[in-house]
Amino acid sequence: MVMSPEEIQAELTQLVKTKLRYDGPLDEGELADTLDSVQRLTLVVAIEDHFRICFDPDDEQQIRDLNDLLRMIGRKLEEA
Repeated sequence: MVMSPEEIQAELTQLVKTKLRYDGPLDEGELADTLDSVQRLTLVVAIEDHFRICFDPDDEQQIRDLNDLLRMIGRKLEEA
């Protein structure tokens, strides 16, 4: 499944709103500054379920900000 970064971001924004009940902006900063650890874990599970991908344990260390997350989702979708 190939999706543009814009399509991935739109779906990710919707997931954040519905699964985390978070209406704040997902900005370019570090996700750790925006979301607490429970929110991040909930988001990872929601992303895996929604996009039907699976993150490896090492993937988390590569994701620091929104752009990293979008790239990682895109890469996982291409691999699927």
